[in-house]
Amino acid sequence: MNRAAKDWRQFRARIWQRWRLPVLIVGGCYLAAYLASGLLFGVWVEPLRALIDFALLLVIGRLILNFSRKVWAFAALMALLIGAFFLGSSAKIAMLGRPVMPDDVYSVVALVRIMGWLGWVVVALPLLLMAALLIGNLKLEGRAAKASLAMLVALPLGCGAFGDAALRGADIMVGNHPWDQRENFTMRGPTFHILQETLRAYASRKAPPSETEVAAALDRINARAGDTGLADIAQDPAVQPVALSTAAPRNVHILLLESFWDPTPLLPKDHPVGSDGQPILDPRFLKLWDETGRTTAMSPTFSGGTANAEFEVLCGFPIDSWAVKFEQGFNTAPCLPALLNAQGYRTVASHPNAPGFWNRINAYRRIGFETFWSQGDFKLDDMIVWMLTDRSLYRQVDEKLKAEADPRPVLDFIVTLYGHWNYDMVPERPAVIPVNPEQTELGQYATAMRYKSIELMDEIDRLRREDPHSLIIAFGDHLPNLGYNWGEYKNSGFFVGGWGDFSPEMYARSRSTPLIVIDGEKGPLKLGSQPLYRLNQLVLDRLGLDQPNIGALVPPPEHLTIRPVPDTVIGYDAKQQAFLCNPGEAGGDCNAVQHWLDDVKLVARDIFDGQGHALALLERHRHPVAASLK
Repeated sequence: MNRAAKDWRQFRARIWQRWRLPVLIVGGCYLAAYLASGLLFGVWVEPLRALIDFALLLVIGRLILNFSRKVWAFAALMALLIGAFFLGSSAKIAMLGRPVMPDDVYSVVALVRIMGWLGWVVVALPLLLMAALLIGNLKLEGRAAKASLAMLVALPLGCGAFGDAALRGADIMVGNHPWDQRENFTMRGPTFHILQETLRAYASRKAPPSETEVAAALDRINARAGDTGLADIAQDPAVQPVALSTAAPRNVHILLLESFWDPTPLLPKDHPVGSDGQPILDPRFLKLWDETGRTTAMSPTFSGGTANAEFEVLCGFPIDSWAVKFEQGFNTAPCLPALLNAQGYRTVASHPNAPGFWNRINAYRRIGFETFWSQGDFKLDDMIVWMLTDRSLYRQVDEKLKAEADPRPVLDFIVTLYGHWNYDMVPERPAVIPVNPEQTELGQYATAMRYKSIELMDEIDRLRREDPHSLIIAFGDHLPNLGYNWGEYKNSGFFVGGWGDFSPEMYARSRSTPLIVIDGEKGPLKLGSQPLYRLNQLVLDRLGLDQPNIGALVPPPEHLTIRPVPDTVIGYDAKQQAFLCNPGEAGGDCNAVQHWLDDVKLVARDIFDGQGHALALLERHRHPVAASLK
């Protein structure tokens, strides 16, 4: 017995000696991150799951330590990794309701630029340090070091080879609620979460579809679209398009309004106006919006990701991912700018930010813009800290278009910048409601929207006066970010709980921004709630263009309005009742919605990332859109 006890003590001593450093270093960092996550951001991982997650991270830490030369560098690397994937995820949940995900890699550069110097400190520098600590601390001496490095390298390769089977097993054992990534994070822990979602990213990769697959998908979409109701439309002169005249074609002005939304629902019920007794938004705007029946645009994104809203409007395909399509790259495609350019239009995009932001300089060229005026093309003569005001932007775009005296009609696509988070203020634009020093976002945001709406209406009035036949479209790209854990949204009861707790109506509210469509002399149109990708077809319909185009390939199923968003689908049925379709749900309209979305994504993968078989099938699939837009 003494011999056995001694052997057991020696065995424990050897184990402790081997695991002491990773236990102390990884355990200390993990515990600190666990407490900080809960106390600072209100995100608590389930205790038992945290222990299991810690055990997995401890094994990974031991493997890394095996091929590390210096203990201090290993400790720094683990602290940064835990900080990025634990605290970083908790902070992102508090801001956006969603933890760090693999597709965030496409947004790193944009995030650093948005955050300025702080982005370099909390994003770029830690990433550079992690890479330097991992590579600079490599030790490839001895079998243990080589075997440990080989195991970590083999892990992602194995994901590619056995992704589907491994993902199914992980979802069964660990769990998966794709409609609520916050819950996934708290029930998995940061290590299991990022590994499982990386595995999903591997498993979800698909080869470009074949011509046969594309043709079959288009046939199914066509069959679901059903009767477009054109016979009824023909009898309704109020919605008849103005035919494109070769003698005097109409200009198209599209104004994408950064973070534009009406914050009135967040104000006290007994005083839902500014300190001056006036509505937050310009009364002229509210009158015009009332004329549209309070039409709304349904955005693919929340609190950021403007470029995905741009892609939908310009190319006519929905996006249901947080990843930004402009950043991912795609084929040259015949989107709205290219189509209008082929019809004799000049196509101009304007945005007073760096041309590489969201990769616009390349993306705009691929979808058919002839000209892109970016930050260097404008005089920075009217600034709100780092943002050019909308009034200066509108004025300078107008001056540039007139100065060049191009006789062609124009597609004038303007992406504004003023009103971007964090809603900076200047003394010349005093607050319209009190700014709470402990939670400044709502006061600053409401102030920005007051001035933004005034400048918008000045521009719309000018366009209607100087270009009365033109088609004018103005919309907000997404709702604003108003603080940690939904901030003022929750304080006012506008949102309750997290994404997974939202009712269909609440989810729809989270994606709905004001939409104004002025059809020349016909005036404002009443369009109800329109997903942004349908505005692409609206432009062609109002111009009376019937050319084959990619946006017409993917009409929604008959009588349904469908707004795909990350992790779920928002819809309105034939009675305009909101509903949600979470992954795997087949009840009600959800079966048709899911099949439609699968087919649409297949066609999109073919056009933007594949061989473009759908482009040869355009003539077979023409879908007039007036009925669904009505």
